[in-house]
Amino acid sequence: MKNNNSSLIFILTILLSVLPFASFGQGPGSLFVDAGPDVVIDCNAGCTDLTATFLETFDTSGSTYAVSSIPYAPPFPYNGLANSLNPDSDDRWSPVDNLPFDFCFFGNTETQFQVGSNGVVRFDVNAGDTSNGWSFDVDLPSNTPDALGEANVFLPVHDMDPTKSSTEEIGYEVLGAYPNRVLVVSYYEVPMFSTSCNNLLATQMAVFYEFSNVIEMYILNKPTCPGWNSGNAAMGIQNDAGTIGYVPPGRNTSNSPWTTANEAWQFSPSGVQTYVFEWLDSTGAVISTNPTITVCPSSPQTYTARVTYTNSCNGDVVVLTDDVEVTLQANFTVDLGPDVETCDNAPIFLDAETGIPTATYQWLFNGFPIAGAVSPNYTVNWPDSGTYTVEVTDGGCTVADSVEIDFLPQPVIFSSPQDLFICDDGTTPGIFDLTENDDDVRGPQDPLFNITYHNSQADAMTGANPIVPANAYLLIGPSEIIWVRIEDQSGTCFAFDSFEISYSSAAATAPPSPHRVCDISSDGREAINLNAVFDAVILGAQNPAEFTVTYHLNPADAISGSNALPQPYMLTGNVFIFARVENNVTSGCYATTQFNLILTPQPVANQPVNLYQCDDGTTAGVFNLTDNDANILGAQDPALFTIKYYQTFLDSYNDTNEILGGVHIFVPPSPQTIYARIEDNSGTCFDLTDFKIYFSRAIAGLVPATASFCDDDGDGGEFVDLFAEFNSYVLDRQPSSRYNITYHSSQADADNDVNPLPNPYFVTAPGETVYIRLENRNDARCFDSRRSIDLIIDYPPTVNSTPENLIECDVNNDGFAAFDLTQQSGVITLGDPTLSVTYHGTLLDAENGVLPLPNPYVNDQ
Repeated sequence: MKNNNSSLIFILTILLSVLPFASFGQGPGSLFVDAGPDVVIDCNAGCTDLTATFLETFDTSGSTYAVSSIPYAPPFPYNGLANSLNPDSDDRWSPVDNLPFDFCFFGNTETQFQVGSNGVVRFDVNAGDTSNGWSFDVDLPSNTPDALGEANVFLPVHDMDPTKSSTEEIGYEVLGAYPNRVLVVSYYEVPMFSTSCNNLLATQMAVFYEFSNVIEMYILNKPTCPGWNSGNAAMGIQNDAGTIGYVPPGRNTSNSPWTTANEAWQFSPSGVQTYVFEWLDSTGAVISTNPTITVCPSSPQTYTARVTYTNSCNGDVVVLTDDVEVTLQANFTVDLGPDVETCDNAPIFLDAETGIPTATYQWLFNGFPIAGAVSPNYTVNWPDSGTYTVEVTDGGCTVADSVEIDFLPQPVIFSSPQDLFICDDGTTPGIFDLTENDDDVRGPQDPLFNITYHNSQADAMTGANPIVPANAYLLIGPSEIIWVRIEDQSGTCFAFDSFEISYSSAAATAPPSPHRVCDISSDGREAINLNAVFDAVILGAQNPAEFTVTYHLNPADAISGSNALPQPYMLTGNVFIFARVENNVTSGCYATTQFNLILTPQPVANQPVNLYQCDDGTTAGVFNLTDNDANILGAQDPALFTIKYYQTFLDSYNDTNEILGGVHIFVPPSPQTIYARIEDNSGTCFDLTDFKIYFSRAIAGLVPATASFCDDDGDGGEFVDLFAEFNSYVLDRQPSSRYNITYHSSQADADNDVNPLPNPYFVTAPGETVYIRLENRNDARCFDSRRSIDLIIDYPPTVNSTPENLIECDVNNDGFAAFDLTQQSGVITLGDPTLSVTYHGTLLDAENGVLPLPNPYVNDQ
């Protein structure tokens, strides 16, 4: 068996307030002391009883224990403990494990333990013994068989089989803090042994308490398997020798089989007392060792219940204390009311009247008595801030009450804040520095007073939603009321006022400069309405109804708005004009700009002439419009003016789409109107005119170089229908309605359109040349006379009119033969080689020279 281990003896004093067990992992066996609730007694009654409760502890060396039934209230969970000891096999001891605290058991100091799978714990450990016995039929205490003799704590012992479940838990955990640590060993839903009983689950727990050395056992469910080991079970504790043991009534082996649920037992050492209890007064003096005492304080007192615990097995000492306060309560009260913070300088009246004639009064300021202040009332005057206390005494009772009086500085609006205004001249944003009003509002007051700005009066009154940052506030809209609040450092005392911020605009856009005014009358002066000409440009998108535009001859007048020019203004030379745009709603909001006026000479467009071109096949239809420059310019100085040409009046007016270089390529129809613009060199002053360009066409087609005609009647010539013979050549597919065609006997007549030949025209042998004129009917100036034809008169040939017939032999007797007609050609032409002969089947074909016969010719083909 084990020997007692010697250990270092020391004293540790712990001052602990009594907390719920869960705070330290405590249970019923943990050390504690409770002095009871605070007590209030009548100050004239004098006395009260105080009762302390605490855990009584006893020595274990005498090997005596008290066994008592305790309420079933497990202080710790059955499952989820930190150290799982599930052996996953039947009848096994867990490995040896160390206790983190000394546990005194039957006079021995235990520091190691093992847990058996059949519901037992042993301190007499054996690392080599891994088999936990299960069979037994004797009562505790007993050193045999192994199921009993090898264990110390039985909670209870009965044959269980953890291998038959995957959810059972056998585990342990050390909980709490010194000196109230506990070892908790638990079996959670472990199946009973034997196949018929595996559905029966046991849940049980043992709790080992440090220092008090108390053991508690809790049983949630203890089933019985009557068909196995006779249902034997035992609950209790025994020493290592198995000679001394303690078993609750009805819970030994001989009581088997037994079954229970929701049951708890405590095994407490019952040797020599190991604690000392004492009551101490507020000076620390011991006034009693009895848990219940009677005290009679004359003033509020604190009493301390102190328990000194000594662990008999290792000598550790723990001191626990708890206080109880006993206060005296009079049968009367005094109430000075709540603390006062005031922004007013008016006196504060304090009333402590109790209605008791025998009561006496003493007033104090910041803890010091006020001389002569012994009446029920006291008046506090500004600026005496501080703590005021009254002590009221009647008999042996004194009641006091205090009130804090704080006279706070009251800020004021020293000077009304100024309205702020920003004029946007096109570059200034509407961002206001509200703090410009800080100096006006604060004046000579405390520089630590806080000034804030708000969007509403409600916010200014409460100090809520200050504008941040106050020096860069963007105004949305034309104007807004801003509220300013000045407050003391506490924010209690304040004043507020309002002012307006407004934002207006007056932008001035500079018109194009210089602006030229045409001297239309050419007298060196010209009237111009500046408002009519420039207001729209200068105002831009601004509403003309909201602004006034004036014009001035110098910037100072424009800034001050004085000496506005009359309208219309008579311009007599070059001058700078300064324009002022002023907001009609917000006086003083304006913007300025400037531009240059130049009086420019007015050009005059003299009448140009029309331009003509005729296309006879050699002309490209390109007009040089500048041919009219001199006509349009007239006597005006060409160095001062520029002439331009356009295809439309609108282009000439707007100076767009100019015909560059004055070169115009004609595109039908004809005529076309050309618009001319004469302008000064700046392009500002101009005059317009127009003229026409005509472009006609007369191109004669190619005609035969020669044409021969036969003098059939031998009268020395032949009538030729010139129109029928040659007009189609001359027109060359052109419409005949556009042209006149005449024929002439000489080139000069054709060029000059004189002596046209009659038609038909008698051509005298041997022939002559005819000249042709093609003339445009719409423009007689346009003609083509480049074509001519040589007309030749010929005579009929002399021929043999009676050639002999051709005869061929029908060698095949088929009625057909091939004839060589050319055999007759020489006979017919009388040998003239200049003649050609064709052969035809009919006289009409021969006369018309059509359908010649093939050669050789087969009869009847």
